[in-house]
Amino acid sequence: MRKYGILLVSLLVVLAVASVHAAPVNPNDWAHPEAMATLDEVKSAIGNANYVIIDASKHKPEKTVKGAIWISVASVRQASGLLKGIKGYPSDPEKDFDPSELQKIFRQLGVSKDKTVIVVSRKPVWDASVVWTALYFLGFDNVKLLPVSYVALGDEYLAPVEKEWSPDLPETGDFTVDKSKIRFEIYATREKILDAIDNDKVGIMDCRPESWYKGEIAKSVRGGHLKGAKDFPAENFWANSDQTELKSKAEIESMIKELFPNVDTILTTCNTGHRATVGYFVWQLGYNWLYDDASWNIHAYEGDMPAEDIHVLFSYKDYMKLKNEFSELSKEVESMKQEIDSLKTENQNLKSQLESLKAAAGAKKGTCGPTAIAALALLVPGALYALRRRK
Repeated sequence: MRKYGILLVSLLVVLAVASVHAAPVNPNDWAHPEAMATLDEVKSAIGNANYVIIDASKHKPEKTVKGAIWISVASVRQASGLLKGIKGYPSDPEKDFDPSELQKIFRQLGVSKDKTVIVVSRKPVWDASVVWTALYFLGFDNVKLLPVSYVALGDEYLAPVEKEWSPDLPETGDFTVDKSKIRFEIYATREKILDAIDNDKVGIMDCRPESWYKGEIAKSVRGGHLKGAKDFPAENFWANSDQTELKSKAEIESMIKELFPNVDTILTTCNTGHRATVGYFVWQLGYNWLYDDASWNIHAYEGDMPAEDIHVLFSYKDYMKLKNEFSELSKEVESMKQEIDSLKTENQNLKSQLESLKAAAGAKKGTCGPTAIAALALLVPGALYALRRRK
């Protein structure tokens, strides 16, 4: 009985720990609760005319939140990774930024001043945080991010995509960008990045995997990271690989404080500005947040940008070329293996024919009768063909 009692207590402890670990996110625990959606709020938003649910998953999902409109996160960004409307880098967005294209896109998505917008994604969640960042940057206040994959809602709240953004959709929303409300303060210009490198009160968080941070992998002319940056992969904010559970505020805060003691501002950077939008979570801890929209995709080409772990690598284009060549060689090797197998079969057939010749030659040694000569006449062309194949 004592053994079963111990097992029962252990089970209760495990269940208690699991229930605490899987506790739902409470926005009121965070610095900006008005910008964080809960699973329950998403459920109540389904079919509610006061809400717009945007699914920003990069690739069209099989299922999304019921009633959501899907737009690929790539649709709000330029090919370089920069937010649409940014006139190149380095630049002064306060002078050069043109919000008209983004304004049109968000109107097509139904964004209006009297509606609450919830941005969601399947996985990774930073697909959603890119679109949240874009709308928040434009000065729209009533936008919320679901901080976990919407898979956590459960299948009963999901359905195949019914509404999908396209450039020719009508503008059903009335969202209008007020340039005086654009949050330029969160956008990390070149000058802000240079200041951050020399400022002890600013931490630079590189949100890429370690191999990218160390410069071992790069999609540009060189690998490396901004001088003084510390690696904190974007995945670290979630408790599981499916990103259906966010780590607790206390756990995230502990990790950030250990990595960046005595700072009040954190600049997030990555490869294209995609992962860097998880800076949303350091902002939710109460830090000032600077978002490096350009990130390493552009910094790699800035020879005077202070950087570390620099590795001059062959370009990603060269890498893909070599990868394709290797694939073609692999196909050729496979074809050669098949040909060798075919030659082995032919060789076996030749051996069988030789055995037949021996039998046809008769019992006398050195005798080569008409039957054997006829058999040789049939054998020679096949042997010559086999020799040509070996060449």
